[in-house]
Amino acid sequence: MKKIITLLFATLFATAIYAAEITYRVASYNADTDDFVLEAWGEKPEGASAYFFNDYGATTGNRYNQIPRRHQASFELYGWQGCTIKSITFSMCSNNKAGTIGYTIEDGQNEISKMAPVDFASEQWFGEWLSKDHNVYGDITKSLNLDPLTTDTLAINLMGGTSEGSVYINSVTICYDAPEDMTLESPQGWVFEKLEKKSTIAEGDVIMLYRSGVAACDLGGMTTSKYLDAKGVNNTSAVNEPDVLLFRLAKEGSAWTLTDQQGRKLGAKGERNLAWGEGVTTWNITLGYDGATIASTNSKYGTLRFNAPAESYARFWNYTSTSLPLPYAYRRVRQSQPTTPIGITLNYTERTIKLGEQDTIMVKPTITPAKALDKRVAWESTNTDVATVKSGIVHPIGVGTTIIKATTLSGGVQAEMRLTITSSTPMGDINGDGTVDVTDVTALINHILGTAPFPTEVCDLNADGEINVTDVTTLITHLLK
Repeated sequence: MKKIITLLFATLFATAIYAAEITYRVASYNADTDDFVLEAWGEKPEGASAYFFNDYGATTGNRYNQIPRRHQASFELYGWQGCTIKSITFSMCSNNKAGTIGYTIEDGQNEISKMAPVDFASEQWFGEWLSKDHNVYGDITKSLNLDPLTTDTLAINLMGGTSEGSVYINSVTICYDAPEDMTLESPQGWVFEKLEKKSTIAEGDVIMLYRSGVAACDLGGMTTSKYLDAKGVNNTSAVNEPDVLLFRLAKEGSAWTLTDQQGRKLGAKGERNLAWGEGVTTWNITLGYDGATIASTNSKYGTLRFNAPAESYARFWNYTSTSLPLPYAYRRVRQSQPTTPIGITLNYTERTIKLGEQDTIMVKPTITPAKALDKRVAWESTNTDVATVKSGIVHPIGVGTTIIKATTLSGGVQAEMRLTITSSTPMGDINGDGTVDVTDVTALINHILGTAPFPTEVCDLNADGEINVTDVTTLITHLLK
């Protein structure tokens, strides 16, 4: 789960640095729950959680990722103490010709990095405007020189300036070094398997209690009402809800203890009276087709059951009655991983344009399968004298041919577009006066003699890479047609 980069000093003493990367993408806004939905891939500190807030997008429907002037959006990350942030890559776009943005980075309540809002088209950001109408986001990486985080909380705040226009945030990618003793995990969550009668359990197994689409958690119910709360879990093959209780099993005599991710043992002080670390903290566990019987070793304290009364909240509680259903025990099996791209195509495979005909060409990738999360692409132009490319935006520069390459960062699949830039000058117009006549023959001869140089691309009429008498012949033949 960790990438280990080994640094070998001259003294042959090796030190391990755990370098990692995590991307959080703002996927949507759920108006029913007033929550922003984040998609994530990479590696995060074990148990870490992330949230996105936008004081403008939360009220404007599908503009959930828009940051207008005088507004702020924030990524709030928890569980990052000890990590060293090396760089943050912002994936953003702007209005057609407007939009300012700045940022602050906070370690708890302490501001550790800051950039005041400036135009998105400035060299401090993307260097040109990138209209949201193109449905393309540009990547801008900010390298940072920061100390390890001293608190559990990392906040990345994006602020609009005072000028007209908006900037739209798609994602942030955080490159960081983790402490040597920190465990990293996939933000996709974990795959859990249902335990049935034929299943077996062992010390060290991690289980969750689950029934009817919800899992046991503690949102305050244990403190006030002595029961475990219930939280919705849509997919037991990708469990990443930080509130879900994950119990590690251990033997104590012939019974079991259930210890959650905060190190608390589940106990019972009586029927319908659960507690952390108090009362009887040993349980007898029997697996069956109808659920897991998890009974206190004090039989008077009952068995864990699932209760979803119509007039109140669903809960997991210990009852002596057998009328309520048992919870199912689901065992943590492995980390869930995102789907890797296996194909990429571009909206163009070949283009030929005249120099000056277009300032930019928008090259857009389509990545398959569609459910692949990491759709980031690295771009390359094989001849930057002909054209440059950044985030799929191609800028023609000179006459010639180049290959525009797009390679997915995940999976490494590639697609290409062949781009040919031709001269905007009519063939044979050596002196550039807009007409082709005998004066151009004279100009070409003077170029060959070295008395009056003209652009090579207009003089090499037969495109053999040399300028000589054969080009004069080609020009005369062209004039005689």
